[in-house]
Amino acid sequence: MENVNPFLLSGAWYKGALHAHTTRSDGKLSPAESAAAHRQAGYHFISITDHDVITDMSEFNTEDFLTIPGVEVGHGKNAVGQSYHMVLVGIRQLTRAHYGDSIQTAIDTWRQSAKLVFLPHPYWSGMVVDELLALERLPGMEIWNTSAQTDLGKGLATVHWDDVLARGKRWAGFATDDTHGINDDFNGGWVWAKSERLDEESILAALNAGAFYTSTGPEIHDFRVENGIAYIRCSAVSVINIIGSTQWGLQRRAEPGQTITEFEYKLTGKEQYLRAECKDALGRTAWTNPLYFTDRQNI
Repeated sequence: MENVNPFLLSGAWYKGALHAHTTRSDGKLSPAESAAAHRQAGYHFISITDHDVITDMSEFNTEDFLTIPGVEVGHGKNAVGQSYHMVLVGIRQLTRAHYGDSIQTAIDTWRQSAKLVFLPHPYWSGMVVDELLALERLPGMEIWNTSAQTDLGKGLATVHWDDVLARGKRWAGFATDDTHGINDDFNGGWVWAKSERLDEESILAALNAGAFYTSTGPEIHDFRVENGIAYIRCSAVSVINIIGSTQWGLQRRAEPGQTITEFEYKLTGKEQYLRAECKDALGRTAWTNPLYFTDRQNI
């Protein structure tokens, strides 16, 4: 992935849901009900990713609300015997992987018909770092999945993320709710994509390039590195973490009952990458994608 910083790009921010289910598979809401609920919750674009079936939502498209066809598929078994899942977005006809193909061959097959492919719920699926490192042609993975969190507390996968980032993999982090409308998983995680236009081509290009941040609540207004200083500005939160590989990074905490909205960190010159997290008093978090320094050009 290129070292794209969405906070330095022109365009507008668009809120998106990239992993959701309806009555077309195992969700509780009909496609029409899901479209209405997402519009009411302030989403600009959604992809309904029912299991093994592409749900046509185009009738709900308007000037300010975009639906992008998607699907969630499974294939093979990982090291702990769980099926590999993948979310495919921007797809209108599913090219199915063959039984017995490796997961990478399956990804290559799905990429023939899908414009965006990413790995969902790695913690819930029992994925380990060696398996993640072996996967290619993916822009990233889910670092937050609300359904996996409300089901059994395995929604947060930032440790998995840092595991691969520290080993040189340039993956973005997606937040989704994976809503099935069954418990309180709706509107629990989303992406904010930076794009010049609200159309399928522009939004998917932004997502593939990492030109987005993810959130379960807080907003991030700026994140950049200039003259050896990393700077983050966000909505009012209780904790800001600037995180790099191993011990590199720093935390700022608000005084009890207070909030903070910005933080600076002076780079040591040893960081491979930096990403930021902004967490409010309710535990809701926003995450930037990493900025990479392996070529030292961004310090």
